[in-house]
Parts: sequence; structure tokens; C-alpha cells
Amino acid sequence: MTNESPDDDRTLIQPVTGGQPTPETPAAPALPGRQDSGNALPLGTYLDEFELRTVAGEGGFSIVYRAWDHSLNRQVAVKEYFPSGMVGRSGGTQVVVRSERHSDAFEAGLRSFVEEAKLLAQFDHPALIKVYRFWKANGSAYMVMPFCEGITLRDDWRANTEPPDETALMTLLDPLTEALGVLHAERWYHRDIAPDNVMLLAGTRRPLLLDFGAARQVIGDMTHALTVILKPGYAPIEQWGEVPGMKQGPWTDVYALAAMIHFGITRRTPPPSVGRLINDAYEPLSHVAAGRYSERFLIAVDRALAVRPEQRTQSIEQFRNEIGLNEFAPRTMTWMPSASGTAPVQAPGPAPATTLMPDLALPNTTLSQPGAGVDFTFSPPSAAGALDFETRTVPLQAPAPPPEQQRRSALLFGAGLVATGVLGLGAYALFKPSPAPTPVPVEPTPAPAPSPVVAAPAPAPAPAPVVFDAVQDFERVVAAQAPGWRVEVTLVRTTVRSEKDAIEFTVRSQHDGYLYVFNHGSDGALLQLYPNKTSGLPRVRKGVALNLPKKDVDFKISGPSGLNQLLVVVSELQRDHSAFKPRDEGGFLFYPTGDAANALSARHKGPLPWIAGIPQCPASGPCNDEFGATIVSFNVVQ
Repeated sequence: MTNESPDDDRTLIQPVTGGQPTPETPAAPALPGRQDSGNALPLGTYLDEFELRTVAGEGGFSIVYRAWDHSLNRQVAVKEYFPSGMVGRSGGTQVVVRSERHSDAFEAGLRSFVEEAKLLAQFDHPALIKVYRFWKANGSAYMVMPFCEGITLRDDWRANTEPPDETALMTLLDPLTEALGVLHAERWYHRDIAPDNVMLLAGTRRPLLLDFGAARQVIGDMTHALTVILKPGYAPIEQWGEVPGMKQGPWTDVYALAAMIHFGITRRTPPPSVGRLINDAYEPLSHVAAGRYSERFLIAVDRALAVRPEQRTQSIEQFRNEIGLNEFAPRTMTWMPSASGTAPVQAPGPAPATTLMPDLALPNTTLSQPGAGVDFTFSPPSAAGALDFETRTVPLQAPAPPPEQQRRSALLFGAGLVATGVLGLGAYALFKPSPAPTPVPVEPTPAPAPSPVVAAPAPAPAPAPVVFDAVQDFERVVAAQAPGWRVEVTLVRTTVRSEKDAIEFTVRSQHDGYLYVFNHGSDGALLQLYPNKTSGLPRVRKGVALNLPKKDVDFKISGPSGLNQLLVVVSELQRDHSAFKPRDEGGFLFYPTGDAANALSARHKGPLPWIAGIPQCPASGPCNDEFGATIVSFNVVQ
């Protein structure tokens, strides 16, 4: 489950057009004031030699700026520690804690932010972000990183109709597991591995591990706001609280990495680990995906997804051995010469979005041998700001074409043989001397062969019953949101008392749209909070915070203790849910569950789950069904 709330410090992406600014072609002057939420520093502010040009992204715990380094004349990303739920601005630049009760958590997060920067500054692994510099100022802290283009793994997988094959997954896992091994050797854990935290660099498609979120984890641990910052589909049980015998360690990242593979194969996450501890409904991949991937690969992923830490794969190195990575010839760093012999050829796949992230770019290189692979060894940036490379050439075996291509090649080759034979026979017939005709004996007509007895085909197996899963359908809706859309939701409280505390939240969107909010309760109930008969259908304005609920309604949840999920959708078009037969109770709509929901899922046709509704397209013109969506979680207690 992806969980994209402002209490998450993952970078929010904003497309940026145009080339990089240089002293000769400076960026257009920014408008005065601030962007988006108003938390950002004024554009044009100088942090030492770094001039802030635009806000590249903002999360619940940090703000990322695109900046210009006037000392080394290069574009960089500057990340500022800013836990927006507990701090504000004073005097335009100073970060101040709003309440004394948050002081300890803020300071702990600040220390963790700096420690993360120190750690990343030590490493030069191609799959890890490089930190050029970090320092404290303005009551906060900053880190400076490269700034590059790419697409998240989640968006890349979403753009492909077929799941990645085993070779593609192994190619992806090889550098990521190496990078995690480097971190784990320093007793540092990522703790937020998911497809939206892996970037594929534009051009090279080299994977990069993003957003360690050390400050977020520390603050979440201290404030117990785990339901907001964790992704239930990817977070192992030990991240939900320090239970005796369930400490976090390398096995924590192993679980999240395996959950990411599970999502790539099945397009859904494993069941949330909290529920698995009580009633484990996990279906092993060795059964679900048998025949499409090797048995060794699937069994290794299943073992890495064991719900109890002591039964799980214990280290990244053990995972690499069990899955076969140490015997795998990776192709992630394969570069092939273009016609000029100097530019890399991008791997097949969807064109990357113009998405700017703090990243480490690979410049083009000239190959010493056609068809050779280039293995890059990075050195720290020189004083001039350039990256030094040590290059060594390794032979690569060309991959075998897919079976369909092999069959097509065989057919074409066979056709070529036939054509060659026909031409040869024709030439021979044209130029050879004409011999005297000879009588041709007439052969008797053979009796027709008896018709073979064809056995009746075996009946096709009955299709597996469709089972409605609200959590998985929520995730499918989020995964289908349009590129460039972004919905942020901030919960006022992440733990509510049944029938006593109201659910209060703030919605922000990067696009105008209509608001739809659904709540999936711990008892399985599926309730639509918006629209409702009292409030109607709210409109969200781009960049404007919408605080809900208004005074006309009071969202008090009554039900058993447990985890609840909110699906929040901001849609360009209005969406109709009446065909799914919700029942009206006090002006709020409740949707079918159990067998009725299973039957509804079995009948429903279309690319989106039925909970997404039917877009109301205009009578004429194109139907631009675009929306943004996110999921946030909260606990209900008695």
C-alpha cells in the first residue's frame, strides 16, 4: 500500500521544463512569495552559495528545492529538514517548533537528518544518493545533492501491461541489494523500500534508492504516529511497534524488498503484516506465479516474506544467495554504442516522465569496444564539481530474443530459403540446355489415409472465484492515478476513540478536482464520507488546503478497535457510484461487502476497481479521466 501523506518525507515531484540554468542562460526570475503550502523559503533566498530557484517537492518532514550553486556553477537539489506538523517559520527563514511538547521529537529528528546526510556523504555506490554537503542553519539543517531526471519504479511498472520477467527483476535487484548491503554494514536501515522509492534514471534506467526518511522514522517512533508513516503492504510486523523478540534489522529491509517484488509480479502487495500475525492469508508466490518464474526465485521471495522476523531471511547477503543473484550476470550497467559510438541507447520501455529528483546522473561515455559493457567505479566529486570515473570493459553476452521473436526469425529465415530455392531453380531452368523429353510413368492413385481419431479436448478449469479486497482495490486506484497529479492528506489525529473522536483531515492537490473519500473499517465496512447528502460534492482547488469536515457534519467512527484506511481521490471528472447499489444510512453511503462485493467485483468490467466509480464524460469531446489518489491510515481504539 502506498501512503502518500504530508507526514511522509518522501519527495513530492513537480515536472520542470526547459534546460538547466547556467550563468549564460539564467533561470527566469521567480515570482515573489512562496509556493504550494507556504512552508517553503522565499524563492531567490541564498543558503550560503546556493540560490533557491524553485520548490521541487515537499513532504511532511522535508522540503526539496532546485538551486543554483554559484560557487561551482551547477544545478543541485537542496533538502531542508522541515517537519511541517510541528514547526513553522519566523522572520521568513527561521524554523521554530510550535509547541514545547514537540521539542524532543524535533531535535531527535534533526539529529537523525544530519546523521543520514553524514552517512550518504561517505558512500559512492551507483544506487545510492550522493550528498555533496550538509550543515545546520536557521534552526534546521540542509543537505545538498545532485539533481537529475527519472521515473519511479511504480510509474514504470504502471505503464507496462505485463509484469516484469525474472531477468528484469534480477537486473533491478542486483544493484539495489548491493546498495542495501553497503548500508547494513554500517548498521543503517532504509525502512521504507517500495516501488515509489526507487527511481529509474532517464536514459540509463539505472535504479536509485530514494528517501531514507531517517528523521521521519525517529519522529514516528517517538510520537507513535506509525499508521500514517508506514505502508501496510510493505512494512513488516516489527515496524509497527517494538515487540519483545521483534527488533528491526536487515531482515526489515529484506521483507519490504520482497514485498516490492511481490507487487511487481502480482500488481498487489502482500496482506498487511499486522493482520497476517493473527490470520495469515498470504498466498505463496511459488503457487500463485508457478511456471512464470523459476521455483528457486519464488521460494526465496516467499521466505523473505515470512511474517515473523525469526522465520524470515536474515540478511541481504543471504537473500542474494537464495535468489541466485551471486550467480547472475547483471545487465543494469550495460551500455551499447549508438551510430556515433558515443551515446548510450536507452533500454526498451515507456519514455520517462520529466521528473526531477535529487539524483546522481551518469554522463555519456565512449565505449572502447563495440558491444562491450562498461562497469563504472565512482570517485568523489573533484574540486571542479565533476565526477571522476574509472572505467573497465567487460564482455557481455547478447540476450536471447523472446520466443515470439525467435519464431518470427525462423519463419523469415525459412521464407528466405524458399525464395532462394525458387530463384535458383528458376535460373537453372532458364540457362541449362533443353534435354530431350522423356516419358513420365503414371503412378497409381494411392488410397486415402484413414482420418486420425481426435480426442475431445479436456474441459477448461473453472475460473477462480473473484474475492473483493478493499485494501488491494484502494492500492489499485492509487497506482492508476495520472502522472503529475499529487494528493496530500494530513490527519489531525492518527488514533481516534470509537464514537468519541472525530476524523479531521486536510486535503491538498496539485490539480483542481472533485473530492471522493472512502473509509475501510477494521470490521470490513466500506463507507463513503464524501460526497454525502449534507455536504454535497466538495471541490478541491489547486494548492489550496481544504480542511474537513466542515461544521455541517461530524465524522465519528463507531466500530471495533483496529486499523482503518481512508482512500482520498481528487478527480477532474465527477464519478458515479450509483450502479454499485450503496445503501443510504443517515445521508452517508455504505457499499456492499462480503459475497455481495465479491459478486460486484466479478461482474465489473474496466481497468479500475468498481470503487473508483464511473467517470461522467462530457457529451462531446475527449473524456479526460485523470485523477490523483492517496491512502492514509488511522487507528480506532475503544
